[in-house]
Amino acid sequence: MRNLIVSDILRILKKKSYWIIVGITLFFSLYDMLGKRDSLSSVTNQLTTIQNFGSTILGICIFLSVYADEFSSRSMQCIIGRGLSRAKLQIAKFIDCIILTANSYVIWFVWVFLLNLIFRTDMGTLERTALYAAFFTEALKAIGYATISAIFLYKSSNVATATAVEILLYLIIYMFMGLLTDSLHLGPLYFLRRNTYTGLINHIYTNIVLGQSCAKLLFGAIVVYIGGSLLISVLIFRKRELDF
Repeated sequence: MRNLIVSDILRILKKKSYWIIVGITLFFSLYDMLGKRDSLSSVTNQLTTIQNFGSTILGICIFLSVYADEFSSRSMQCIIGRGLSRAKLQIAKFIDCIILTANSYVIWFVWVFLLNLIFRTDMGTLERTALYAAFFTEALKAIGYATISAIFLYKSSNVATATAVEILLYLIIYMFMGLLTDSLHLGPLYFLRRNTYTGLINHIYTNIVLGQSCAKLLFGAIVVYIGGSLLISVLIFRKRELDF
């Protein structure tokens, strides 16, 4: 399994499409700095890029890089045919996702850190905390959304369907629930939205910025949502018939 993980990561890191997306996120972080005279406007623009456009395209790219190629090329059937269990293959892909996400967000974090030094944005403690906490929480989102979307991929073997789920998670579902909550004023709906994966991540971000504990929230996000999604994927995929 270790050899599979290493070969997967090396394969992904050789893809031009992955580095193009990383380059786009770095470019927009640079653009956020240009012409900004005060730290508040600079940090606000940086946060917008990190928490919206940049994280969305990077997260979708990570998901496609880790999961889509295996299903599109049917190389997964070959790996299983050579004796690697389905569960180990799924765990390997999950580890791939973690490694690639960590690699992507560390590069992005270092880039933004250096840009803030070069442009002397003179951020205060709260601004720095808000900015750098965004990288951590958005990385968690990328891993969580990919793991949830993988359930649909393992169920259907349809890359387009799973990618659509990934896009919905990033752009539509949480916002749509917010609109329903604001218009209907239903307590259960508010509770449900707050305890979705996105709701937990947003709460974690707020607690980090405010210096409050987020251990229980992290447990819910990582163990319940990410771990639960991985378990569901394993249970679903082991019952699927594969075409060899």
